[in-house]
Amino acid sequence: MTKNIEIVNAAVTLIIKAAILAAGFSGRVRKRNLERLSKMDANEKDKEIIFLRDTVNQQQLQITILQKGLHKKRTNKRYTLREKMFFLSYMEIFQVPRRRVTEHLGIAKSTL
Repeated sequence: MTKNIEIVNAAVTLIIKAAILAAGFSGRVRKRNLERLSKMDANEKDKEIIFLRDTVNQQQLQITILQKGLHKKRTNKRYTLREKMFFLSYMEIFQVPRRRVTEHLGIAKSTL
């Protein structure tokens, strides 16, 4: 029985690490593509639109996280594993340092 629990714990840890690595890779690809687009000979207006759309996407995700946080404070429940993974992927995609997580997402560092 103990061996099964150890296997499950190891599997969950590996799954979480894989998800974090995938989100980090996604963030690096996003950043690389934005830098590549900014160096193109397109009009300044087109470049600005690309950057603004990316910023809007980031802000929409951040609003979603903050709204979930407000709902959680009212019901005083813990975050689910799915929500924690969402926070971690957001941090990796948009390169948010752990020390700034409270400022960006409104959640405690200990949540992660």
